[in-house]
Amino acid sequence: MNLYTTNLTKFIGLSTFFCIILYYAIDEYYLNLISTLGIVSFGIIHGANDLILLKKNKKTISFKSFLAGYLAVVIISVLIFYLIPTFSIVFFILFSSYHFGEQQWTMLCKSNSKKIKLFYFFYGLLLFSTLFALHKDYVNKIICDITKISIDTEFLIALFFFSLIGSIISFIINFKELKTQLIHQFILTVILITFFFSSSLIWFFGVYFVIWHSIPSIIEQSKFIYGASTKESFIKYLKDALIYWSISIIGLLIAYYLLKNEQELLISIFFSFLAAITFPHTFVIFKIKGKNLTLKS
Repeated sequence: MNLYTTNLTKFIGLSTFFCIILYYAIDEYYLNLISTLGIVSFGIIHGANDLILLKKNKKTISFKSFLAGYLAVVIISVLIFYLIPTFSIVFFILFSSYHFGEQQWTMLCKSNSKKIKLFYFFYGLLLFSTLFALHKDYVNKIICDITKISIDTEFLIALFFFSLIGSIISFIINFKELKTQLIHQFILTVILITFFFSSSLIWFFGVYFVIWHSIPSIIEQSKFIYGASTKESFIKYLKDALIYWSISIIGLLIAYYLLKNEQELLISIFFSFLAAITFPHTFVIFKIKGKNLTLKS
């Protein structure tokens, strides 16, 4: 393992331990505020340069064509989420499971194996199902607000064991591909499990989404776009993402203003909005990752 891998592991581990301490030191209201700010900043920004990624990957297609196609995907995602929320929630969880699993297990070491994709999916699904099982009442309320369907506790438990068994089997199958990063991932997994059992739903999701997923993704994308994963390329990435990020924040503020009298729905609306703008990003990363989006020291 190289210096980049060691430093990233240290950053994620130490940052997470600090967030565990914060959970016991700060009132939940402020934790939710910090979590929300992290999601609407780094969380949204990490998917804000998808057009640049696609342009870098397919230089023969015009920027206008990229923009039109990308906006079409965003609009369709929002409409599908509004018209058929149950399908959208299921699709979002399944596709995001792969997206989160892939990001965590390729941020340290990339594999070109096709069968390893199944492990990425089950690992990501295990993260979701564990989170759902530990906070089943809160999760059920959010899903019920969006889909009008109540989720049984037995289903969440079954989903957890399904993803756990799938993760173990696919891990054994792909052991040779994964063994080079086992020590680092084991350390991170222990920290993550500790965080699982010592955090609220929103605080955990915010910390994982920002520290474990978004920031490593920005570093990786900066390498792909600008040719280097340096402080300068990281800052340039943030600057280039400013326009799309601003549009996303304006859209979120408009939604908040229109629904400010329905406070009980704000969390559900927030997650729906986040899911809708995440759809196109997951497709972009899925496409790019299959080719050459990778970090090397």
